[in-house]
Amino acid sequence: MKDFFWIVLLVLGTILIVTIGGGLLILLAYGLAWLLNLLLHFDLFQMTLLSLAAITIAAIFLLRVVSTILPFTSVPSDSDDDEYEDDEEGEDEEEDDDQYSAIPRWRRPLRQIDFSNARPDDLCPCGSGRKYKNCHGRKPKT
Repeated sequence: MKDFFWIVLLVLGTILIVTIGGGLLILLAYGLAWLLNLLLHFDLFQMTLLSLAAITIAAIFLLRVVSTILPFTSVPSDSDDDEYEDDEEGEDEEEDDDQYSAIPRWRRPLRQIDFSNARPDDLCPCGSGRKYKNCHGRKPKT
């Protein structure tokens, strides 16, 4: 019975948070519409829809910028345990960073990839679809 109570409380809390957030979003859109109405003299309903669309586009843009800036870390699945096990020799992550120091952080591979047999005009083994010489085979700037 306690579990049922906590589940209902969690669902009601989520609904309350979504409702309050949606209401605040509508108020923000209405406020922006009111300001635009003063400047452009359009219908208030049209300006509200326009400001809601602008807020949505800005939120999507912000999510894309943040996801590009922050590094992506994947959680290994059970089938990939062998690839992600810690080395018993005690290799540090700093050595991995030295190995890929010429590659920007967002283009570094998430797992160890064998680049030894890649030729410059072959597709890069990382799976980016670019040629190796334009991806991970790029020479560091001196």
